[in-house]
Amino acid sequence: MPASAHAGTMPESSNITIYGFLKVDAESVSAGPTSTARVSNNLSVLGFRGKEDLGDGMEAFFQLESNVFVDTGAGGEFTRNTGVGLRGKYGQVLAGIWESPYRFVSVYAIDPFTAGIFASNSLLGNGFTTAANGVAPASFDRRQKNLLQYFAPGYLGWNARIAVSAREEKTAASNPGLVSGLLTYEQGPLYLAYGYERHTDYFAAGTTDEGHKLGAAYSIGGTRLRFAWEKLRYEPTVKTHLGRNAWQLGATHEIGLHIFRASYVRALNASGNASAGIGGTGKPGGESGARQYALGYGYNLSRRTELWAAYTRINNDKYAMYNLSGNPVAGLAAGQDPYGFGLGITHKF
Repeated sequence: MPASAHAGTMPESSNITIYGFLKVDAESVSAGPTSTARVSNNLSVLGFRGKEDLGDGMEAFFQLESNVFVDTGAGGEFTRNTGVGLRGKYGQVLAGIWESPYRFVSVYAIDPFTAGIFASNSLLGNGFTTAANGVAPASFDRRQKNLLQYFAPGYLGWNARIAVSAREEKTAASNPGLVSGLLTYEQGPLYLAYGYERHTDYFAAGTTDEGHKLGAAYSIGGTRLRFAWEKLRYEPTVKTHLGRNAWQLGATHEIGLHIFRASYVRALNASGNASAGIGGTGKPGGESGARQYALGYGYNLSRRTELWAAYTRINNDKYAMYNLSGNPVAGLAAGQDPYGFGLGITHKF
């Protein structure tokens, strides 16, 4: 690929890869007696990766990644995983906008549906966001702006990374910040992971919110069994707190060109002395949890193209208001039960 650079043409030791996927479905969603038919984008991606050999085992690299809204034609801004860094024998350092390490515990390795209305981050993480410090403070499923991230060298199946978000939102009253870490083990059919994330001053000065998440997966032939557990604790004020546990059981089964997907997610009742709920979680006490069911089937037309169908339903308790992730149902009220069915196609390139 010919390209113009600041100091001339691209060095011969550089290379660029264009990658991504387009994923769209025709779906029907509802949270009551009236359903809505729509064509929905499922977080389609266009990306560019490049690297340059610097010698002595060191290389520079970059990634530019953009949303592609297949349903409307919007997109083009590099607001997905985008950054630049260096990697070598001592690991990798990256600066940019990127998913926090905590998110990687389960979203790709555990969730059979990964993203869209059928995915577990309707409940796990208490909703997804792309934001800076202090914005969408309920979310522990984040793509974080102004992130500095270090990846340690892998060792015998073990990998680790840690990230901090620069505190550019500091004011005279507060100094919000994020620290996130991930430890994984992957060998043969087994995957294990632990993630931790801490938010400081996200709700108010002097408050700290924490998330802990465990993930495990194991393959037996064409069947992969998946599990995740999460504990969130918020401090909406310096004198109040809200805690919530959640877990997921999932499975995929591949036979020939067919793939079957299933997921069950349970968000338990909230505890604490806070006077109101946070995100989809209801106020502490009874009837503040939810359950999500999701079933799917896919048929691989080729290595890169899949036709698929899926169904999901969230049963919210009286005070909970968890919504479908990615493409939520508008105007959802506490206690309503959003659900959706879709027929779609995914093409990877």
